[in-house]
Amino acid sequence: MYLSEKGLEVEAAGTGAEGLAAYHKYHPQVIILDIRLPDISGLDILKRIMETDHNAKVIMITAYHDMETTIEAMRQGAYDYIHKPIDVDELDHAVTKSLHIADKVHAIPHLLQDDQESGVRHQIVGKTPAMRALFKTIGLVSRNRATILVEGETGTGKELIARVIHESSLFNDQPYVTVDCTTLVDNLFESELFGYERGAFTGATETKKGRLELAGEGTILFDEVGDLPLAMQAKLLRFLEYREFIRVGGTKTILSPARIIAATNCNLGDLAARGQFRQDLLFRLRVIAISVPPLRERLDDLPELVRFFLHKINRDLGATVTQVEDRAYAVLRDHSWPGNVRELKNVLIKSVLESRGSVLLADALKTVLAASSGDQPPVTGSASLDDLEKSHILKTMAETKGNLSAAARLLRISRPTLRKRLKLYGLNHPDPRNA
Repeated sequence: MYLSEKGLEVEAAGTGAEGLAAYHKYHPQVIILDIRLPDISGLDILKRIMETDHNAKVIMITAYHDMETTIEAMRQGAYDYIHKPIDVDELDHAVTKSLHIADKVHAIPHLLQDDQESGVRHQIVGKTPAMRALFKTIGLVSRNRATILVEGETGTGKELIARVIHESSLFNDQPYVTVDCTTLVDNLFESELFGYERGAFTGATETKKGRLELAGEGTILFDEVGDLPLAMQAKLLRFLEYREFIRVGGTKTILSPARIIAATNCNLGDLAARGQFRQDLLFRLRVIAISVPPLRERLDDLPELVRFFLHKINRDLGATVTQVEDRAYAVLRDHSWPGNVRELKNVLIKSVLESRGSVLLADALKTVLAASSGDQPPVTGSASLDDLEKSHILKTMAETKGNLSAAARLLRISRPTLRKRLKLYGLNHPDPRNA
């Protein structure tokens, strides 16, 4: 009665067999399916429906609150799982959202259905002028072994660029070795980089090759080189000047023909001006400089980046997202992307899981971005946990315009729990305009 009064066409079935027959006859956009049926388990019906159409929106309802059934229903592809007694607001929200997704499935063209796997192991995505210039530079440096400094914000893909440079070079069959400068300890720097001879120090029971020797004629990346302490910078500079080294405890001079690539999210020029980075080392590293643009400066690449990442997410997570709601791109463009391309990938993964279907929804992106933004009201003094919880509930109620079901979903608590919290803090379902 409730759904019919909303203007929806509803067919009812009293058994699993009748329900399956109605499903095949009417092809409904949304199926509300009880788990306990007189003839067949609702989970069996769910499995048959999903085998017919993996995009079907099935809302499971049950009076049983066991963990195993809930997990199994969601694992098999149920869109939502609602407990009895039915909360009409919760059911209405689930049906409305399911219908919205179903409409989008038919209205939006499939973007990924014809995607083919690329033969390239590592791929940089982008068509904006800045990225085209970057590709040209990579092509030029791939002909030689010049030292390269890759500069860019966190998450822009500096390590990926280093790998592509290596894979595009004439010596791509040689090793690619990474040195994480943030984890190096001063007294282990030389042994890690240059290796050591047996008996060079306590615990050196055998000769060990360092990273430079392991790189051979390939490539060695010094990741986050700006974090190297000054003492280690001096040792790296000496190596770069002569391209030779001696293992710790050894006497034999070893030459290294490896390509040197350094990457940093710092402005090394500013660090050098403050005396925190050696100017002469900066000159040695910046033979060729590559500046990676942040995502906010290449927003026109968003559609291609989304398409690329969705293809990988489908493959890696077994998802089936092949369409993107038009409004989704507006949501992505409005975000500042402090974490750049890495943040975009993580947001898309979470949004795919939130969308639960073949369409990437704008609302799913909004939910994920809101949860990851860390936007909390300013708190002065030493606020208690109760104050923080109250403030967060008020903010969530305002965001959902006072919708208890939506607020409870965002807060990841039940509606009764939310009501108790509201009553505890004297909020009593506040008007969101005053929140």
